Amino acid sequence: MSTLTSPATLGRAPGRPEKGWVNSRALRWTAVIVVWAYSVVPAVVETALIDRQHYKEGKTASNPLVVALVDALSIAVPILAVGLLLLMLLFSKVTGESLLLVVAPGLVLAANELVHGREPTLGLLITSAVGTLLVIARVKPRDLGILGYLGALVAAAAIALSYLDPAKVFISGGSETFEKSLTGTSLLSGIFSNANVFGMFLALALPFAFTARRWWVRWPLIGVIAWALVLTSSRTALAGAVVVLAVIALSRVLPQPAFRVAAVVGLIAACITCVRVPFTETDPEAYTFRGAIWMFNREELGGHWLFGLGAHWYADNYAMLSNALSSAASHGHNLVLTTLVMGGAVTLAAWAAVIVVAFVSSLRDTDRRQQAVGVAFVLGLVVIGVTETPFGMLGWGPLSSSTVLPLFVLAARHWIDRDDRTQLAQAIASMPREAMSRSALRAMRR
Repeated sequence: MSTLTSPATLGRAPGRPEKGWVNSRALRWTAVIVVWAYSVVPAVVETALIDRQHYKEGKTASNPLVVALVDALSIAVPILAVGLLLLMLLFSKVTGESLLLVVAPGLVLAANELVHGREPTLGLLITSAVGTLLVIARVKPRDLGILGYLGALVAAAAIALSYLDPAKVFISGGSETFEKSLTGTSLLSGIFSNANVFGMFLALALPFAFTARRWWVRWPLIGVIAWALVLTSSRTALAGAVVVLAVIALSRVLPQPAFRVAAVVGLIAACITCVRVPFTETDPEAYTFRGAIWMFNREELGGHWLFGLGAHWYADNYAMLSNALSSAASHGHNLVLTTLVMGGAVTLAAWAAVIVVAFVSSLRDTDRRQQAVGVAFVLGLVVIGVTETPFGMLGWGPLSSSTVLPLFVLAARHWIDRDDRTQLAQAIASMPREAMSRSALRAMRR
């Protein structure tokens, strides 16, 4: 399978390159911003409307306007994705392998509900719809630099509000000092429900700040993200950020072959840790009481390894989970364990394929900067996944903008790049020799 080709593509002259909106940078950036906003805007609205001084995660009801906004976007985005897919099939072509890879996790999880005797819900297909949108728009890794700017914007706004209106960005109104705080002050939550979520959002936006070409732009972006990240005091997020910075540093001091070996070893070690830690821990107080969460989830999972307990198991049993554990019981606090509980090994395999392909595609990038950023993101994501669930598989959550969005783009890029090279070669072959000046040829090769 290489491409899903439309009648319009079949009728086009072999050497005629695609033009217009199909390969438009504006289309790619619009797709990234729309998907990012889909994830973040509801959190912004809720921050503005909710009384965060008395907010309790898992107990405080969402504002009705936020619920309506999420519901509307959950319908609008899939419709937009399907509409663009049909339009693309009429006027161009879709890279089939990329599309299959990014829609598989959502489709597998939805189909898995049938095994449990339940009908799939729309929320299970949201990730597939978003992946379709990103592939259709042909979003490339270099377009992900926007995430660095947007992440820095959210960080800067949170820092500013911590001085101007602390009740909006500190869950307890900025008055409590928490034991885990690294700064001796309250934990900065920004627009999110807790400091851990905000920290993960920042840590996974951090690598894309390094794509800025000018140092006087790049370092302020990195600085403001790092500043806000420290204020969250999220140990999980800080561990991910350290890995990101280590990968970027190694990419600059190691020769290419050595860096690739180090990256592969790093991914293997991170994956082993992500699997081993939650399944071997026997101390309930370990990792800030995550040990108890892992032990309880393992017991509930039992022998349901292949298909899990169902995509809605955490939501359906939240009362039981919060009573047995804590208010932070809506997931397994580990990417592998949460995925197994919700969708079993079949769903875990689909997500693992996306992560591995994203890593390999990044490692093969000929642009050293883009290579380092992609590898740093994937390794940071897996390391964060050891003690947290960095993205939800049900719907499109507040962290999806900095996790699933770049993950899909990095995973899909190999086949999109291949098709672009093929089209470029056809365009060059069809041009008269006298029209191919050296400058034009150099521009086309870029």
